[in-house]
Amino acid sequence: MTFRPMPVLTVLSVLCLIILVVLGNWQYQRYSEKMLQPSDEQIIETVERVEIEIDRSHAGNVQQVYGFADSEPIWRRYAPGRLTARDLPVLVMVEATGGAKPVPATIASLPTTLSFEGIVAEKIANDSAFNAQDDPGNDQWYSLAPERIWANLGLEGEPLVAEPVIMTVRNAADLTQSRLTPNPYAYAKPIDPLPPERHFGYALTWWGMAIGLIGVYVALHRARGRLKF
Repeated sequence: MTFRPMPVLTVLSVLCLIILVVLGNWQYQRYSEKMLQPSDEQIIETVERVEIEIDRSHAGNVQQVYGFADSEPIWRRYAPGRLTARDLPVLVMVEATGGAKPVPATIASLPTTLSFEGIVAEKIANDSAFNAQDDPGNDQWYSLAPERIWANLGLEGEPLVAEPVIMTVRNAADLTQSRLTPNPYAYAKPIDPLPPERHFGYALTWWGMAIGLIGVYVALHRARGRLKF
């Protein structure tokens, strides 16, 4: 067998092969991690019946936090209230609107009380270098920062955060239309909505592309007479 590799093509092919294999391994690692995560039955033990009285006397606007649900950009609407059972201040996620732009709303326009199956917990700001800059002046946030949002409403203290497990997402173009969907931000660590099987499929895709690259590399060298058996 004789083999005379083309230098530039060989270097580029090796680099691409390494990248494809690394991507495939990364997706397989995500698949393995998700398969080991607690089941929904285990997570659901933290859910409770939440009763909240909205502070409708507040003259401010609903605070809106950017996020994603069902692969769609959404704006989660938060308002101040009190947890009825414990008489504690709480920042409650009322609902969300779909779309890239938020739909402003006043706190006075919200219902007087809310009742839902959800989670009430202390939360710290989930800041990230990849988030866009928060805009408190327009009541828009790109990370959930309870203390800063609370202060932006002109309130003092450290509120708890209440999140429904199933949230309402309204159509930004027509607020009368809405859907119910699992709230990926209800838990301490947001739930990745992508199922583990998808990651396994992506891993196979990357690995398949690596195998295809090897096949093209070998075929090209054979066609140029640089690889002979």
